[in-house]
Amino acid sequence: MSLSKDKIIRAAIEVFSENGYHRASMDEIALRAQVAKGTLYYNFPGKSELFKTVVKQGFEDIMQRTQADLYAPLPLKEQILRIIRHHLDLFLESRHFSHIVFNELSNGIEQDVLEELKQLRREHLRFLAAILEEGKCDENLIRDVDANLAAASIIGTLESTCNYYLNHPDEYTRDDLEHFVFTIITQGLFISID
Repeated sequence: MSLSKDKIIRAAIEVFSENGYHRASMDEIALRAQVAKGTLYYNFPGKSELFKTVVKQGFEDIMQRTQADLYAPLPLKEQILRIIRHHLDLFLESRHFSHIVFNELSNGIEQDVLEELKQLRREHLRFLAAILEEGKCDENLIRDVDANLAAASIIGTLESTCNYYLNHPDEYTRDDLEHFVFTIITQGLFISID
């Protein structure tokens, strides 16, 4: 990715987070990124394309980090712990991105952009469901639950826990969150917890 494009995306994350999708302006993004408007429009023809890129890049980052771990021979519980860590890392280290995910994804965005983002979410859920299904079959550790619902529950738990934490940062530590989510997920999924 070019330096200009990277600067634009970082600025866009901040502006979308602070102003919301509708009030965010391409002018402010160009100003914050310290690029000419022509450079901005050369890389992103419109606001919806830029917004889609911002969200897509965040979800792809989670999937790439998680997939990299899966190539290592790890027990299923360790894989789930790493999935939790990757999500917490992304949502807690990039508060602006988190604000976008938690508050802007269904906020009157153009239908075609919303459909693409929903498709990306579905891919992410299918990816997690496949991990769970494999654990159910191969390791016989996971209860006989619907893997798609379990994946949706994991993501929902992670997102709502992170959202709560970001609004109440002094009440819990990062380790508290990780331990809580891991306990909730594994006690619900695993046949026995060691």
